Amino acid sequence: MSSHSESHYPHDMWVFPDAQSTTQDVARKTASTPGILKLGLAIAGVLAILGVVGFVLRMTSDGFSDYGAWGYYAAIFSYIFVITSSAPLVAVAFRLTKSHWRRPISRISELFALVGVVNVILYIPLIYLLPPINNPNFVPGMHGELQIRKTIWMEVPFGAPHLWDFLGIISLAVLSLIILWVSVVPDLAEARSSANGWRSKLYTLLAGHWYGTKKQWIHQKISLALLGALYFMMVVFVHFLIVSDFAMSLIPGWKDSILPPLYTVTGFQSALSIILIIAFTMRKWGGYEKYFGTSVFWSASKIQIGLTLLWTYHLFAFFITLWYGRMELEQNILRYLMFESYSWIFWLNVIFIFLIPFWILVWNPVRKTAWGPALAGIFILVGNLLFQIRIFVGAFNAGDIYHLGLFRVPPPVFPDVWDVFIVLGGIGLVAFIYLIGTRILPALSVWEVKEGAMYQKMGTLYRGEYLVLAKPE
Repeated sequence: MSSHSESHYPHDMWVFPDAQSTTQDVARKTASTPGILKLGLAIAGVLAILGVVGFVLRMTSDGFSDYGAWGYYAAIFSYIFVITSSAPLVAVAFRLTKSHWRRPISRISELFALVGVVNVILYIPLIYLLPPINNPNFVPGMHGELQIRKTIWMEVPFGAPHLWDFLGIISLAVLSLIILWVSVVPDLAEARSSANGWRSKLYTLLAGHWYGTKKQWIHQKISLALLGALYFMMVVFVHFLIVSDFAMSLIPGWKDSILPPLYTVTGFQSALSIILIIAFTMRKWGGYEKYFGTSVFWSASKIQIGLTLLWTYHLFAFFITLWYGRMELEQNILRYLMFESYSWIFWLNVIFIFLIPFWILVWNPVRKTAWGPALAGIFILVGNLLFQIRIFVGAFNAGDIYHLGLFRVPPPVFPDVWDVFIVLGGIGLVAFIYLIGTRILPALSVWEVKEGAMYQKMGTLYRGEYLVLAKPE
């Protein structure tokens, strides 16, 4: 590593928190509610109320019989679900790889487990919206109509698809909450003695068994590794279920093995992006600058640009497979989702989720800052929203789902005021729940930051100053 004293690294590339004062400092920040946080809660609360209004008015005007009217609701559910279900993997994956730089952002990612409950609630209306697999109006001998529409459920097992999709979403919510609890217990146990009122009671309830013995630390480490591996397998599988049942199966004749991995990569890319945005916000305005060195953002940006390129690869694979097949059905799907009906959304999607982030992240002077990866993350989140609208609104309004194939290109469906309320309300609800969570649980993983502080120091070799990082295992 090159000399830290030489100026090609920012002066705050690495930070060295004081392990003795970290607990009290984070506890004080958790208990306080600064003005910017109050403003954020107020805006998020207003947006959430607008979302409830839009949902109620959509339900009273269209009911659940016309599922096409709920395309934007499905899009915002998918947008929230794919990001918040992927977010805990940032802590899980980089903890398994023993990445030192991830310590300050681990709790930021784990707190998205609180939104898992929101995903379960938002999914409930979709149970009533998704049309049955069996064609209720099928007449034997009718030309072009299917008795059973094409889905991933070949034998249509009991409860498919709703039961299995719902169980998958619930399983992710429960599993992520368990990961959060196992991770946060040491911090709560240390803070319970100085906490007051309801915080003291809650922390004692959640961490009453923890005394920090060597055996407990070993069990915690093993638990986080096993739960993390299980969560990774579960989240990829449930992503496959949701995008297959609520997108691909609603466009007649659409069979594609590329869409599920493209959907999952989109979730991973957006999850890392929103975590970096939150980390930058905490560093810039939340008083956590002494815990977030530039190295956190610089290291994460390398993963971020890799996921951006991986998204582009899967998009090309998605396109070239259907384009090379040249079947009428496949050409109509491309025309519908990319080049005619939703062409303007598609090109904006590519610009926001690939072109702009790529040129931001490929530029090393920008990538080596705290604001560069966060700025790229904002564009990625916008691009992801456009992706969800293009896929799910298009799928919900593709026409007769019991037909043999998509043999005409449907027109695009634009949002009305209730759709706008629903989209903004979904985002506001997630922000509100997350911000409330940061007032209850510490937004910084204190035990990991303190552990990391013991593993690093600045050392001098000849005339250069270098970061010395211990390898505990």
